[in-house]
Amino acid sequence: ADKLAAICKECMKYNIQAYYYAGDITDEQTSIETVKLAKEKFGKIDILIANAGIGLVQDFLDSSMADYDRLMNTNMRGDYAICLHTIREMVKQHEGQVIITSSVTGIDAHGDETAYTATKFANRGFAHSLNEAFRPKGIKVCCMDPSATDTQFEIGNGRTKEENDASIMLTSEDVADAMVFVCKQSKNARIMEMRIASM
Repeated sequence: ADKLAAICKECMKYNIQAYYYAGDITDEQTSIETVKLAKEKFGKIDILIANAGIGLVQDFLDSSMADYDRLMNTNMRGDYAICLHTIREMVKQHEGQVIITSSVTGIDAHGDETAYTATKFANRGFAHSLNEAFRPKGIKVCCMDPSATDTQFEIGNGRTKEENDASIMLTSEDVADAMVFVCKQSKNARIMEMRIASM
């Protein structure tokens, strides 16, 4: 909540209205309350970026079903819930842009991220299915597949800050710019999948 409050405060410096709801994305009620808040504050929802996720770097034989459940419930169940409740609203207005964040790991599997890889393949399949289902209803769905990005994402979950600093990675701004590009397409154009790689 503190991080979200700080981001909202920063947005307000640029005269941007920003609100937040802090909750556990694995709990469906978080999605329900988030959508409710967006509708109350803005009247409708134009764009959804389903970006909640966690990673885990570990040998498969060192993993547990608890690891699998934690990643799958966050990365896939969370996306399913927020899309379910948001797309219901978008269908009423016959338009909307959904971006589901998968990963290049959802295209090329990583042997040291087995559970994470499974969730990212699931994200891609989910995005493609939604695109097929809701294209006739005016909803655009894009699957975003960034390569490794320099964030706190896996630090403490199999990676260190030093490893991040020593790697060539995308920045969060790179990924955000790509998402803005997707959202700026004309009404007649849709980007169904975008893969972003670092140099």
